[in-house]
Amino acid sequence: MRDVPWLARITTDGPGATTGAGVLVTDRWVLTCAHVVAGAERAAVRLVNRPALPELGATVLRRGPWQGEGTGDVAVLALDEPVSVEPARFAPLHGWSGLRAPQLAAYGFPAGHDGGLSSEIRLTRGGFRIAGELLQLEHEGTGMPLSPGFSGGPVVIAATGEVVGLVTAAQDTLWRGPGERGRPAVRLGHMLPAEALARYVPELAELLPGAAVLPEAVGELRRLLAGARLPADPLELYRAAVGALGCPDPPQRPDSLWAAAWYLLAEVPAPPEGPHPVLEFAARVAEAAGPGALRQGLHSWLAGQVHRGASVPVARWRPVLVEIAPSGAGPGMFHVTVATIRDGVLGEPHAGTVPRPRLPGFVRDRIDREIGQLDSDGTELIIFALPRKWLTQPVHSWARRRGDFGPLGADHAVVVVDQQRRAAPAERRQLELKWSALRGSPGTELHPVPCTDPPDSRRFYHQLRPPERRALPALGGPPKGLPYEELLAAALKAGAPAVLWPERPCAADHTRAETCRSAGFLARLAEELSDVPPDDLPRLVRELRHEAQESERPSEHWADGLVLLWEDPEVLPSPHRPYRVVPTARHSDHPPSDQPPP
Repeated sequence: MRDVPWLARITTDGPGATTGAGVLVTDRWVLTCAHVVAGAERAAVRLVNRPALPELGATVLRRGPWQGEGTGDVAVLALDEPVSVEPARFAPLHGWSGLRAPQLAAYGFPAGHDGGLSSEIRLTRGGFRIAGELLQLEHEGTGMPLSPGFSGGPVVIAATGEVVGLVTAAQDTLWRGPGERGRPAVRLGHMLPAEALARYVPELAELLPGAAVLPEAVGELRRLLAGARLPADPLELYRAAVGALGCPDPPQRPDSLWAAAWYLLAEVPAPPEGPHPVLEFAARVAEAAGPGALRQGLHSWLAGQVHRGASVPVARWRPVLVEIAPSGAGPGMFHVTVATIRDGVLGEPHAGTVPRPRLPGFVRDRIDREIGQLDSDGTELIIFALPRKWLTQPVHSWARRRGDFGPLGADHAVVVVDQQRRAAPAERRQLELKWSALRGSPGTELHPVPCTDPPDSRRFYHQLRPPERRALPALGGPPKGLPYEELLAAALKAGAPAVLWPERPCAADHTRAETCRSAGFLARLAEELSDVPPDDLPRLVRELRHEAQESERPSEHWADGLVLLWEDPEVLPSPHRPYRVVPTARHSDHPPSDQPPP
């Protein structure tokens, strides 16, 4: 025998007076069917297994979209006063269905039984969902079948008393009248399962164990997504998140971010390896949302999943590696190789030797060919591997050809990497250790280097080197000559995963701080990057370059000519290791030329 203190009998007054059942799910909320309180704004609630409690008044707080038939037959009643009664416990999602489904029971209040009755039932085998959400119940043998008065009542696992859903309809034609002899006799019912209830009452989601993430994480995600502005079509975001897993679309097109997220949490199983698709969904929503509270909140939520032991997706890049070095074919000749990278494996390179004037056009043609071969499950990332003296070359603005309307870096994510560091195993290991501390960071912290007071390179190196220090250097001018050239060398030696700088130096009179272009650049950059994870920096820099090109005067935009040196070992593996990350991480050669290309 089991005490069921949370079982409620619900009655309404007026011309359409009804009696039904309900479930106390918090100290104030009672769940029932929308048709039980149809046309009513108030209801009387009695917790029948707590007879010392008086009858409680309640207001109809929320109704599902039920309109006399169909889906969404659920309502939430808010009690006038909270009660000190233990609420119902929900069964783990889907732990009560399948071929080995446990025995189920339903509680309700049929006519003449104000104290309540129970009915032994089972799910119809086969898993068919009526209208995409309702499950069919059957009554066998003797005892009380489902009948009017069970509506809104709980369906529970008989052995544990855990709630799996609500009864929404009953049909009993076993005792047919004389005029119904030709119709089959049935004893059936419908149940709205708990995972479907949470579509209409999102607050229930964190009360349901067995979702893809822990209940507290479900609640955090719900609070972020419920009511959020739609940055993109929720169904398309869902499809992008499930990718090649082959998951079907939800039975009802999701009309909100939360609806799509909850379907992933409750209905999509975890893949054999890799992160659950709901984490990919959150990352894609953050990317589509743009800068703001939603993106920052989702990045923090994803970082929290890392701390809870989840595997969280990072930006899914599809890299194209462009390596440029001086050629032995003669002065002014350059050797270029262009190749795609897939899962850490370099594809077949396409190489050529070209003179300086033809270099930008040749590179753009090769890049276009490689981009055309990339899979559609990620974003193209153009990586220029250059000798150190050439890192200030504006490769992001290369290849303006007839028919092009903008620079390369405004159309695609473009970054530069240093060939000298890639060729040094010890420096590469330091880079990997720095990344191990950065993974999962919800935002990017900058170490600004203003042009008014730059540090000496020795001190700068020691400020950056400890792996646990996550701030990324941002230079106030291009690293060409003093002081920034030495500071860039120190940052690379210290293992900095990324360095940012403007293409043009600050030419202001520094006796007046308000005229310093460098100070404004660094302040705005810190603001833009505060909620962007380090592994997503190429995307943001592309957006900022695009924003500059959209403006009426691109050359006056603060982000015009923004340069990003960015190297992630999981995107561009080390030439010295057959694997992609350093095993000891704590967390989860061409000589330079004196004549750089134009």
